Amino acid sequence: MQYYKIALSTLLFLIGSIGHWYIMYWQFKNNKWIQSPMPYLLAVGCAWLWIQASKFGVEGFNGSMWSNRFLFFVTGVIAGAILYPIHYGQAFTLKVFVQLLLALSIILVSILWK
Repeated sequence: MQYYKIALSTLLFLIGSIGHWYIMYWQFKNNKWIQSPMPYLLAVGCAWLWIQASKFGVEGFNGSMWSNRFLFFVTGVIAGAILYPIHYGQAFTLKVFVQLLLALSIILVSILWK
């Protein structure tokens, strides 16, 4: 296991997931969002980040694609947990906390289970 590559993969996935969140959900704040070129340009950037993140993640997890896929999923959950309360005032409830904790436990299993 190469922890540096896993950390780099996590960072790239997280940045891409934040971008993806804006691609999908900013339209509810700005009606003209999907008519502008920004979400489409952002989509290209996010795809490039995710491709690079997958490269580092699979290498970091010694070839495990499942661990990398779960890392991708969890970074999306984290991005949503941060951005929904900020932009839409949706409370960070106990239910959301438990779901986030479960998502993080998936990654801990991938990293710690030998």
